[in-house]
Formats: sequence, structure tokens, C-alpha cells
Amino acid sequence: MQRHTGRVIEARVFGLWTREDADAYSQALAAEVALAPATMRPVLCADHRPVRIYPQPAADRLVELFQNMNTRLDRIAILVSRTNATLYLQLQRFVREAGYENRKVMHEPPEALTHLQDSLTPEERDRVRRFLAEYHDEGQKPF
Repeated sequence: MQRHTGRVIEARVFGLWTREDADAYSQALAAEVALAPATMRPVLCADHRPVRIYPQPAADRLVELFQNMNTRLDRIAILVSRTNATLYLQLQRFVREAGYENRKVMHEPPEALTHLQDSLTPEERDRVRRFLAEYHDEGQKPF
């Protein structure tokens, strides 16, 4: 988890297997959010394409994390591999349970950029584009 440009927090998730893993992810995100000035709500671009599925202990904690971050993040794009319908449905459920209309799950990097773009400066849009292009998923269109 890191922030290279402006208020964009980049997270590429490879797997969270336990509640403790999800807690560590939550703490890292909270630390990045805390670094932002109080007047600035960060934008999160979370790339979950490498993940296959979240076991129940991690899943339960992620729903809590999503709910806690509703008021702290302006927009959230969650990217999932097109070939992983199970994870897509799981993350859609998390988003639904968290109840924040500015958080979306999608398959393609251009969809993620479109969702975030109204909240981004031109420099932040360029950085999101580069971040999403760093990981190429089989079954994904080139970005």
C-alpha cells in the first residue's frame, strides 16, 4: 500500500488469509489515510486481481474495514480479474454490505479509471493508469 501522487492510495492485494492479515491490511490503509491532511479525502485504487478468494475470517474483517473507511475515502475502485467470478461476487457482497455508493467493483482498468476520474487531477489519473498497467491479468484487455 502506498501513495505516489496526490491523494491516490494504491493497493495491490495478493491474498489475505486470516483475520490478522486483514487487520494488517486495514492498519496499513488507515496509516496512509492518516497521512492525508484533514481537508483531503484520499481516493483508493485497490487491485485485487491476484487474489483467488477470501476465507471467511478475512472476509468478515474486510466488510468491517469497508464500513469503517466509508467516511474517510472519497472514492474507491476495486479491480477483480474477469476470470474470477467467485471473488467478484464476494467483493460485490462486501461493497453492498458496506453501503457506500462511491465504492465500485469492476473488471477492467479503464472502468476503474472512469470511476475515479472525477475525483482526480490529471497527474493522479496518469499515476492510476500506470499503477493499473503494472499488473497484467490473463483474460484482461491491455491498458
